[in-house]
Amino acid sequence: MNLESMFSLAGKNALVVGGSKGIGKGIALGLANAGASVVLCSRNQAELDVAAKEIEEVTGVKAIGMAADLGSVEAVKNLVASVIAEMGHIDILVNSAGVNVRKGCLEFTEEDWDIVQDVQLKSVFFTGQAVAQHMIDNGIKGKIINLGSVNSVIALRGMVSYVAAKGAIVQLTKALAVELSDYGITVNAIAPGYTSTEMTKPVFSDKAKAAHFLAKIPLNRFGEPFDYAGLAVYLASTSGDYITGQLITVDGGWTSS
Repeated sequence: MNLESMFSLAGKNALVVGGSKGIGKGIALGLANAGASVVLCSRNQAELDVAAKEIEEVTGVKAIGMAADLGSVEAVKNLVASVIAEMGHIDILVNSAGVNVRKGCLEFTEEDWDIVQDVQLKSVFFTGQAVAQHMIDNGIKGKIINLGSVNSVIALRGMVSYVAAKGAIVQLTKALAVELSDYGITVNAIAPGYTSTEMTKPVFSDKAKAAHFLAKIPLNRFGEPFDYAGLAVYLASTSGDYITGQLITVDGGWTSS
């Protein structure tokens, strides 16, 4: 096996939830560069169409967008069924949808809590469940990649529900990895550091706050969405076949310092 074939995703189909922008789009572009056809999912069809067109033009592989609000199990099942109807099969799932509510813990309401948990945890589990069932039914030794965060292992102020969800992603990933190993399906999580995206605008627009966080990063820069693509390709390819149940941190050295 040569190096190129070790990382090739030719003939594979990937569903990237949260793939219209930010880290999800960066990972989708990486998977497409490795040869995988990609289906991007978010709530905004216009953004999806723009992202899919860009990925197709850059990589030459098939990329389409499917809008869905994955706040219910029924919506998750409908999305997975639509992807299978369009693509035939799903080999790779990336759960990268993100939302945050920035408030002190004493100010959080039930609605604030649920908004974050529904996207960052509930939809991750039920999308993984639906895709895993499809993989099992079709004998696909697939790859599931969840998005954790530096907040999976440390806690920052003002986003208690996000921190709780990202901590839970670690154990959810391990639990799924153990159970789905019976079918040759691997489940891992990538934990990004602070990255320049729409969701982190409140941090990056505050120069003092941005400088405070930058001082914690040994590589002295914030992440960019494509910084996580190579690891996602590795985990999705045959090179990652013996890796499962892991949280792999990509944060410029933040949590090592």
